Amino acid sequence: MVRLKRSILWACLIAIAVLAVLSVYGAFLGADRAQAFFNSVPVVIYWGAFGVLLAAGIAVLRRLSWVPSLLLMHLGCILILAGGMWGSPLGQDLQKRFFGTERIRKGQMPVLEGTAENRVMVADSNDTQELPFSIRLRDFRIEYYEPGDLYIQSRNGRRWKLPAEAGRTQALGENLGTVTIQRAFRNFKMDVSGDERIAYDAPGGLNPALEVMIQKPDGTTARRYVFLHRAGHGNPNDPLVMSYEQSPRDYVSELEVVRDNQVVASKDIEVNHPLHHGGYHFYQHSYGQNQMGEYTILMVVSDAGLNIVYTGYAMLIVGVFWHFWGRRLWPTLRSRQAACAPVGVSGEVPNGTG
Repeated sequence: MVRLKRSILWACLIAIAVLAVLSVYGAFLGADRAQAFFNSVPVVIYWGAFGVLLAAGIAVLRRLSWVPSLLLMHLGCILILAGGMWGSPLGQDLQKRFFGTERIRKGQMPVLEGTAENRVMVADSNDTQELPFSIRLRDFRIEYYEPGDLYIQSRNGRRWKLPAEAGRTQALGENLGTVTIQRAFRNFKMDVSGDERIAYDAPGGLNPALEVMIQKPDGTTARRYVFLHRAGHGNPNDPLVMSYEQSPRDYVSELEVVRDNQVVASKDIEVNHPLHHGGYHFYQHSYGQNQMGEYTILMVVSDAGLNIVYTGYAMLIVGVFWHFWGRRLWPTLRSRQAACAPVGVSGEVPNGTG
């Protein structure tokens, strides 16, 4: 029995060392190759063997059952392995074969603004599968860092960069004059009445633009509007080419989950802030525009086994904390509590006080 315990202990230590080596190796493979490697048949056999060793250690080494912190750490590791294997491609194939549950492990989902969609293009295949609910895109927007920049280029290749703020001025030299930003619009609109044109900032919407005044060397002035989203066509005889640019800060899709024609959930998703519903995470992946309007592309990822993994990590953290700190901290707290207890609770009068 002693030899068996020692063999299991050494086998677990070797398995942990192998895990460290595999983790370092996988870090240099990249996401796609690492995923394929850790789901390969030899590594899957290793995962299973590691889980069996941990379970055998709990069964054979009685001290693990007597010390709650050690038991929590071992059970947490087993749950992490089990959850990862349950959500793996092989695990989902086994679920489909034995339980009849078919899930979309990973795919992409284009959704046109103002419409609902439930079809997912499965990753690494040409298949399309349907979700038991639909995702509606209320609105898609890009949020930018402000104020952005106005870029100016002369025909001979000289360049200038000017913060896109009203009042900013840039001298371009004796032959080109001076450029001044008169106004910055968040949603540019213009009313045309006869020969009069009035530019204004309309509420709602998003059409950033700059009103630029060019002071020419001969004293004449020219007004120009530079747009963020529509560069327009420049005059080939114009000595200056201008562009307005802002760096994207965030991409936001306003989503609704529709089931049986009823909205059951909603969320504005951003990069790294997905919507979770029905066993899937919906991530902001990309976007685009066609003749029908703007659309977002969502990355759809199954969360099969994820709750098991989270539970395992929680047990592992609690076990580690209790084993290294909690057991020593608890007696200290109890001794302090006893020292702070009031004297004479039993009602007896101490000597010398009466």
